[in-house]
Parts: sequence; C-alpha cells; structure tokens
Amino acid sequence: MTRNYNNAIKAWDEIFAAKGDTVPTKPSTGIEAFDSGLEWLCEGSDRILDFGCGDGTLLFICALMGTQYHIGVDLSEKAIEKANIRKEKFSQGAFDFIWGGAEKLKTIESASLDAVILSNIIDNLYPQDMELVLHEVHRVLKDGGKALVKLNPFITEAQIEEWQIKIIEDDLLDDGFILLNKTDQEWRAILTQYFIIHEETTIVYPEQKQTNRLFLLVRENGL
Repeated sequence: MTRNYNNAIKAWDEIFAAKGDTVPTKPSTGIEAFDSGLEWLCEGSDRILDFGCGDGTLLFICALMGTQYHIGVDLSEKAIEKANIRKEKFSQGAFDFIWGGAEKLKTIESASLDAVILSNIIDNLYPQDMELVLHEVHRVLKDGGKALVKLNPFITEAQIEEWQIKIIEDDLLDDGFILLNKTDQEWRAILTQYFIIHEETTIVYPEQKQTNRLFLLVRENGL
C-alpha cells in the first residue's frame, strides 16, 4: 500500500514531526456535529479502532468519552511516533499504535471491536484500497458494532477546472494527495454494501469555509 502514497506520507511526516505532544483534556474536538457523532460511536463501546489515526487525537478523545482499548493505524511513521509519545502522558485507557496501512487490519481478530473511526481516510485511498479497508472493518467489527466515516466534500467539475486539480482517472483526483471524489449517492451505495446507515449529516468548518460529510454506520449480520 505504501508505494502509492509516498507523497502523502512525506507531507504527513513533516506535519506530525512539527506538532507538539500535548494530549486532549476534554472529550471534544470543538466541532459540535463531529462530537455528537463521536459520542454516539463511543456509547456502549469499549474496543475501538482508528484507521488513519494520525497522532492519536481522536482515540484520546474517545477514551475521555469512556472507551477502554484503542488501536490506531497510520502510514505516517512520524504520526505513530508522536502518538506513542502522547500515550505516555495520557492516563485513561490502553493504546496500541501501529505503523502501516490496510494490511495491518488483517492482524486484528474478526468480530473483536465495538467501533471504528474512518475520518477523512477512505476517500484519500485508491479504490482497491478503499474497498479493502471497508471489507476489513466489516470483518473486525462485532455484529451491531458501529463505524464513523467522515469524508471530504464533493468537488464539482467547475471546481476541478477552477482549482486546476489533476484528474488521474474517472473520479480519482490528484489535489496534492489522492482524492476519491464521489457524490453522496455514490458513497451511500458503497457503504450500504457493508453497513446500515444510522445517520448522515454535514459538518461545517467555518474558519476553513469548508464542509465534510459524516456517516454513522452499524454493522448488522447478513450484510
């Protein structure tokens, strides 16, 4: 998986190498709609995975919301280094931070997790890797387990032209990273192959003048 994401890995390594190592002290991201989704995800959940965890911030917040055991996976070596430094400063819950990609999900026992976070990650993957991640998340979640999926906004043809974004192929774009640019309807069709949609909403980031799409999902037997 790493050979296709070298530019993204380099960029994120630089970002996380420059970040501090303080840890969250409040169970909040500061974004109400996102916090509401995390609260739903954490309610009744003990074991949780964040694929694309960065330096572990969301897992630390989940621990403050009551989760107990946390797995974080990320392709950025510097992100995982920072996450491991931060966990030593954090007194609630247990944490395993793993450097790697979707192949690391195969090491997790089937039906062993209560919840999974996929925050701005599956639409930054090549299609085959996105499908692999969703398949593995479905496998590792218990029946009735929950998943939170946050996605970048859909970019229109006019915006692609205006912002001079490179089209790799079909809806796969190069905006400096890999961007799988699908509509809400297309994402629904993909996600419902694996999960029941419990709720979907829009997260607004006023300072960045940007929105994200949020899907709250449930794994049910038979899907």
